[in-house]
Amino acid sequence: MIRHDAIGHDAIGHDAIGPDAIRHDALVLGGGLAGLTMAIQLKRQDPGIDVCVLERRAHPVPEAAHKVGESTVEIGAHYFANVLGLREHLEAAHIRKFGFRFFFSDGRRDIDRCTELGVSRVLPTPSWQIDRGRFENFLAEEARRLGVHFHDGAVVRAIELGTNAAPHVIAYEHAGVPHRVAAHWLIDASGRAGLLKRKLDLSAAEIHNANAVWWRVDGFVDPKDWSDDPQWLARCTPPDRWRSTNHMCGPGYWFWLIPLSSGAHSLGIVCDAAMH
Repeated sequence: MIRHDAIGHDAIGHDAIGPDAIRHDALVLGGGLAGLTMAIQLKRQDPGIDVCVLERRAHPVPEAAHKVGESTVEIGAHYFANVLGLREHLEAAHIRKFGFRFFFSDGRRDIDRCTELGVSRVLPTPSWQIDRGRFENFLAEEARRLGVHFHDGAVVRAIELGTNAAPHVIAYEHAGVPHRVAAHWLIDASGRAGLLKRKLDLSAAEIHNANAVWWRVDGFVDPKDWSDDPQWLARCTPPDRWRSTNHMCGPGYWFWLIPLSSGAHSLGIVCDAAMH
């Protein structure tokens, strides 16, 4: 799920901006997946909107970026492909997903004897396994092509929230040089950094006590290599379980396997902190 937190006003007081602040209609804090898609959607909706994105990391980022959120569901894929018009890139640069797939061992060691929940035919509504670094590099280029002011390597130093008709003003640093920008709308897409959340003290206690760890391995991990049962191997058409988001599930944990188009496989474990 992509979430955008926005604060806006009905009008901008020009005198409040200050002589050194560059004015924009919308300012997005964070140029990852959420921030860049928001900027692209705004420009596609109204090309006349002046949008600025501040991203802390320098671009281009590594293709197999260590970020969770690689396995799209159908509604998210619809947003990327149809609302934002990115289907051509998704088809050419990412892996078509073969649905979700879950294996429950129930004490059995052989994968072809485990309880398996997953599709046996390709779903008519597409989704993709997103290589986050590759996708975000493309989104940054697409945003710039549409006229978005995208500043990578930009570190936010201060946030001044406007009141009444005053604009929001952000101080940031790029290559050691300070800058100020002002905007009617301020959108926090900074992820775990939570810039507005921290400023407004909106943090809440996390009641879901779980642990997670994830990493990458080169090459693809293919479940068909774990069985020589011809009936089990033929159950899926095409026999591409490896393109699924595979989950190996047990008491208090699950282990995911997600293939990435850059030639890596994303692996991760989520577990109940009280059990493991």
